[in-house]
Amino acid sequence: MRSLMLKLLTTIIALSSLSLFAADINAELDQKVTTFLQKAVSTNESYTFEKAIILKKEEMKDLAGWMVYFVRIDLKLTKQEGKKISVNDIVFTNGKILSKDFVDINSGRSIKGSYSLDVEASAYNKEHLLAGDFNAPHKIVVFSDPLCPFCMDFVPEVIADVQKHPETFALFYYHFPLNIHPAAPTLVKAMLLAEIQGDKEIVQKVYKEFFDIKESDEKAILGIFNKALNKNFTVAQINQAHIIKQLDSDQELANNLMVNGTPTIYFDGKKDDTKRTYRNFIKESK
Repeated sequence: MRSLMLKLLTTIIALSSLSLFAADINAELDQKVTTFLQKAVSTNESYTFEKAIILKKEEMKDLAGWMVYFVRIDLKLTKQEGKKISVNDIVFTNGKILSKDFVDINSGRSIKGSYSLDVEASAYNKEHLLAGDFNAPHKIVVFSDPLCPFCMDFVPEVIADVQKHPETFALFYYHFPLNIHPAAPTLVKAMLLAEIQGDKEIVQKVYKEFFDIKESDEKAILGIFNKALNKNFTVAQINQAHIIKQLDSDQELANNLMVNGTPTIYFDGKKDDTKRTYRNFIKESK
């Protein structure tokens, strides 16, 4: 009996040692990745490196011995005191080599797109519920820009589908105005103000208008919005602190999830590049 106990104790100690050794190796690899990223960022007069943060890491699906790292690099803007920008990226490493991407030899496609961060349950809140039943079994999260042509087609479609099957889906909408659409932030702030004032269908109304705004002046942009939707908002109203905070909050979530374009869709927490996975579950409600 004593001999058996000694063998068990020896095994436990050995396993514990292996676990500690693996943890040390992982910590060392993490440090290698962040140090490499710091050296890779060329400091210039516009910004300085602040830190590199590992958001998540996991073993690669198709390449043994390789890890995929989801990272965020924070940079301080030198000409705007207190301001910083964050750059999200995905990198791959086997401990000796770090790669920005791999390409599938058969399809010619980047494999970086097959990796993504999952949406946490906190994103499913009533403030962002656009359609469907909050307690529905399937959750859809959409990041969208009202001036994005692809969003103009997709968002009304997914809203209509969810409205037809509210017992199956809950649709959560997040604003993500793109830099390529200078008028989008103004339009989004006006949408947020309208919603605060009780217009719960403002998203549907805006997408129905199919806005194509070339203006860059905020007052002119707001004038187009007001005329189309029978509002009388002022520039001061849409730039109230609580509206800016709400827009920043939406964009922060998008940045944390490494959202780069619109529309970006998540179904039950997983990024859905097809944007059509939810339709497979419509049959459940029939």
